[in-house]
Amino acid sequence: MFETVDDKLRKLAKSIYWQNLYNASKSCNGITCFDNCKNFSGLQVRLLHWLSVYDMLETELARQEDSYLTRDVIDDDVRCDAYLIYRNKKHEHLWKKYRQDEKMSDVKKRHPKKHRSGKSQLINVDLRSE
Repeated sequence: MFETVDDKLRKLAKSIYWQNLYNASKSCNGITCFDNCKNFSGLQVRLLHWLSVYDMLETELARQEDSYLTRDVIDDDVRCDAYLIYRNKKHEHLWKKYRQDEKMSDVKKRHPKKHRSGKSQLINVDLRSE
């Protein structure tokens, strides 16, 4: 089987060595993943991307935040990609719901009398003559 550059970068990013180096570079000043600290090459940026993805997945796995996330999912690139798509859609849905709840909360704060019973609606009416 032919291995792409991304396949190799993902394999590196999953390794304990690179995960430890990545986490140390986040928490300790002076420790870096690369000799250069800026002007990263495309490969460096892609490796940093995968390091952050696998760091996030390992953290979520340790916290057991999602029953679909398992060690087998992380270890299999195809299943991992599918999980990342699922996770993204789930978080988009949660953010959308959160924003809707915030809007409704703001409306209730501006018009507290209209929302006491919990069954009233706010209706905007334009009464200007045409």
